[in-house]
Amino acid sequence: MAIKVTDFAANLKGGGARPNIFEVFCGSQPKIGGTQELSKITYLCKAASLPMSEVTKIAVPYRGRNIYVAGVRQFEETWNTTVINDTDFKVRRAMEAWQNAIHSHEGNIGETDITLYSTDITVTQLHHLDGKGLRTYKFKHAWPSQVAAIDLAADSNDAIEEFEIQWAYSWWMVETPQNPSVRDGEAAEITTT
Repeated sequence: MAIKVTDFAANLKGGGARPNIFEVFCGSQPKIGGTQELSKITYLCKAASLPMSEVTKIAVPYRGRNIYVAGVRQFEETWNTTVINDTDFKVRRAMEAWQNAIHSHEGNIGETDITLYSTDITVTQLHHLDGKGLRTYKFKHAWPSQVAAIDLAADSNDAIEEFEIQWAYSWWMVETPQNPSVRDGEAAEITTT
């Protein structure tokens, strides 16, 4: 069956989603380690990803052949973001203070209640024409497990510092967009997609 270019164009709704139009949002401050403002991450997050979805398979052997049945839902262990570092170090200081509240450097003690040191973080794919949210993924019980090093070099003349944050989380879910830049103003409704 021959497909015309016009058929393809008619099925490419909105001209396609653009990978550079997105927003990362830290919902609320964690109950501990939340002394630093986290809102700047929305503006300085340079890179993120929409999460992978996986349902495992279970091989059931039958007379020399396997039939595969659905297993359990699995989530990646971490989710990564890349953040631009400005001269007030606000995001980096917030991540370091957050990690210190989870487990301190000198005291070598830590918090064990995940509800105290975690928060929910969302990443929203935005529409390139009006900035409205197309799809939002919420990472539940997220916390910064790794704040990457920033490389310094005397010959890095035309560059701005950036660093990666590796987030640990329990699971993710899809919901309707509720971020401040999304202008629909409606409360989030959890979907089952």
